[in-house]
Amino acid sequence: MYFKKIMFIFVLICITLFMIFYYIFCISGNNININQDEIVEDILKKYSNYEADIDVIVRSNKKENNYSMFQLVEGKNSKLIVNSPENIKDMTIELNDSILKVKNVKLDMEKIYNNYKSVLNNSLFLNSFIEDYYNNESKVYENEEEIIIEVNIKNNSNTYVSFKELHLDKNKKSPKELIIKDNTKKNNIRIIYNNIKIK
Repeated sequence: MYFKKIMFIFVLICITLFMIFYYIFCISGNNININQDEIVEDILKKYSNYEADIDVIVRSNKKENNYSMFQLVEGKNSKLIVNSPENIKDMTIELNDSILKVKNVKLDMEKIYNNYKSVLNNSLFLNSFIEDYYNNESKVYENEEEIIIEVNIKNNSNTYVSFKELHLDKNKKSPKELIIKDNTKKNNIRIIYNNIKIK
């Protein structure tokens, strides 16, 4: 009889501990995910207007091209100025709503495209990533140093831009890099944010 009472108390304590751990790790864990999503959305909202010095690495089947650029984004207006390589230095690409202007000072050339539908869907800019985040399936995960937001861009006819992955510095809450992947999840474009300022 004494043994049964001890066993009953032991089982009751185990069940109580299980329920406490279940509440802490399972039910409270969902609240952490909700807060994480809210944090991500707050961070992304800050970067709808910004300027940044960036390095862009474009990989093709046979080679890798490196560019140094300056980005300026104000709402739906985007501007990109190439700093290097030297042969296209100072080339400017501006997108205002649906009008694309390409200007090359060295060649004394300016071309304007009306009703422009971008091949890359303006993928080099954070405002495009933010729009994709809100309109597509996404997931957020983190490691010790970064918060990583991965967006799966469905129904995109351009198979070279099927996934986007934004890496945020966990402490500074600022973009570190944006990786654009094809439909096989192979990295095609990598954008490294060297200096970014919110406007």
